[in-house]
Amino acid sequence: MTVMLSYHLKLQAQGRLVVPTDVRAELGLKEGDEVILLKESNGYRLTSRSLLAAALLGSLQKTGAPELDLTAELLSDRQAEAAQKGW
Repeated sequence: MTVMLSYHLKLQAQGRLVVPTDVRAELGLKEGDEVILLKESNGYRLTSRSLLAAALLGSLQKTGAPELDLTAELLSDRQAEAAQKGW
């Protein structure tokens, strides 16, 4: 079972929220940094640019499948199409 921490934040003037110190530390945030609020199917998720970039990069890592060269594949398709049309 996954244990999730819960924080109760109070909305302040001009829509401001204070992010708790331990959360800022975990996200690697310092004053002036931008945060990203992602809308998900069951709510919202707050993250930092660096953590989001790391997650996206991780999702693009090789999975053991053969590497696809989409440029070569497209070029090959276009050459075959041109040959069919006698170009």
